[in-house]
Amino acid sequence: MKHSDNLFEVINPYSREIVDTVPIASAQQIDDALNSSYRFQCNLTGLDRAQILSKAAESIENQKSQFAQLISSESGLCIKHSLYEISRAVNCLNYSVKQAELIDNVDLTSDFVSNYSQLEPELSVISEPWDLAIGITPFNHPLNMVVHKVAPAIAAGTPIVIKPSEKTPLTAIKFGEILIACGLPENMLNIVIGVPAKTIVDQLVSYPGLDLVSFTGSVQVGKYIAAKMANNGNGLKKYMPELGGNAAFVVMDDCDVDLAANVALGAYANSGQRCTAIRKILLHDSIADDFLQRFVELASQIKYGDPMDPNVDMGTVISAEQAKVIQTRIENAVQDGAHVLLGNERDGALLSPTVVDNVSHNSELVVEETFGPVASIMRIHSIEDAISLIKSSPFRLAGSIATSNRDIAERLHNSIQVGQFSWNGPPGYRTEEAPFGGFGDSGNGEKEGVIMMTRAMRRLRTFYEHRR
Repeated sequence: MKHSDNLFEVINPYSREIVDTVPIASAQQIDDALNSSYRFQCNLTGLDRAQILSKAAESIENQKSQFAQLISSESGLCIKHSLYEISRAVNCLNYSVKQAELIDNVDLTSDFVSNYSQLEPELSVISEPWDLAIGITPFNHPLNMVVHKVAPAIAAGTPIVIKPSEKTPLTAIKFGEILIACGLPENMLNIVIGVPAKTIVDQLVSYPGLDLVSFTGSVQVGKYIAAKMANNGNGLKKYMPELGGNAAFVVMDDCDVDLAANVALGAYANSGQRCTAIRKILLHDSIADDFLQRFVELASQIKYGDPMDPNVDMGTVISAEQAKVIQTRIENAVQDGAHVLLGNERDGALLSPTVVDNVSHNSELVVEETFGPVASIMRIHSIEDAISLIKSSPFRLAGSIATSNRDIAERLHNSIQVGQFSWNGPPGYRTEEAPFGGFGDSGNGEKEGVIMMTRAMRRLRTFYEHRR
């Protein structure tokens, strides 16, 4: 990424061409954005906010072809994945519409009052918007991640300053423009963009007027933000980190092999750049040959290449540098005894769908969150082996299992205690209503999802009326 004193370039990971140049926000401009949003008073009713969100969803749907091309040009994701991301973002907006319609009229007091006595003071529980939320989003979902922070904030009536990834800022800018065109007041949303990212993040999370920081990204940056907040007087402010994942897919000997092989293709969705993507397949030895034959056959049929080609199933990772990191981890795993069954071919940021068998449990390929299109196979002899391997990792975001036995599925689920779990389905499956978020190095237990995030964007206070 190149930049001058006040502009930086957004580069297409596939073609390596400049997509656009973006102004770098100065420290003063960032401070102005924070102050303007902090001082903003939202006078819109919940129905007003719902109407804005509904219009935005309709506008994005009407422009989905242009949006998909923009997402793919700055991220390298294939058009198929970009179109899917748009559908998720529209779905999030529509669920946020429902929350906006309800939230101002929810009677929270009744949830906290029972066996009320006329002799007691009368309790009222007040829900109101925070003064300011901060959202920081990654590159892997340029639209969806921004929408999942901004839409609940609008539904709640809370002003938000959002910092999208400097690698993929153009989609966020376009989304902001749509919201303003749909009637969102200026300063209810401000978008700040620039490089270096660390300097901007430091300024945002140190702002004394913030009430909440919602961050999605790596473990290292997530822990850094927590420390930065604590060291700058914001240690007790609400922090919602959605950090890395290292999801395991357990394939047991009693599973439907064809179903399991198809589920395992989730390792390549979004070029493997999803926090809930399958990172490692814990494969029971007794069905290893059958599963690998079917899985490698399916993975070899994935067409990868030019993200703009509508027939392509997988585009690039975010940069050639990231692809090199992934390939180095694969090669190190091979030196430790693993075998590449498919792939490990690279051209710049384009890395082919890869299957690596017999990966050591202490290989960097599976110990770290390898953010790319690699399915790492680790052999197991029992469900106890699977539980032990999964619990040796500090990540606790998602997991799944293929088995015909519900008791085994529930045993794994209850033993590893991840934030979300699927039986005979991908770990990345989620619905907008459901709580979402992990534990350990994956998060602090704070939950996203439209319902939980909208509620998190509100302040609760109590008022007691004492009778004479």
